[in-house]
Amino acid sequence: MKKSILFFLTIIFLSCAIVKNQKTNPFTGTFQVIVLDIEGVGDVPGVLTISKSIDEYTSKIVYKDDGVDTEMEILSSYEIDDSTFMIEAYVDGMQVDFELNFEDDSISGMASGIYEVEGSRTSK
Repeated sequence: MKKSILFFLTIIFLSCAIVKNQKTNPFTGTFQVIVLDIEGVGDVPGVLTISKSIDEYTSKIVYKDDGVDTEMEILSSYEIDDSTFMIEAYVDGMQVDFELNFEDDSISGMASGIYEVEGSRTSK
């Protein structure tokens, strides 16, 4: 009887340890973002959604263009390290690369190496 109780407690302890050690992906979810001070345009708010299949990320960025929701053409999305994410997109005839840094539920980074990007998670 003692062996079965000990075995049962060991299984519970190990399963709790495994669940506790599983990290949530910092990149996946929905985020409210804003690209700041674009020349001739000003601040451009948008919604960034990132999902992941087994080994591939999919990103979607929707922003307002003259009051109309517009979806950016995403070329690729990938992680650089455990806190940095790249999105290569095509906007208004040119490629725009977003280098985004994720910390907790906040995003900071750059678009095209020129424009500052800020954001926060709205859902997981």
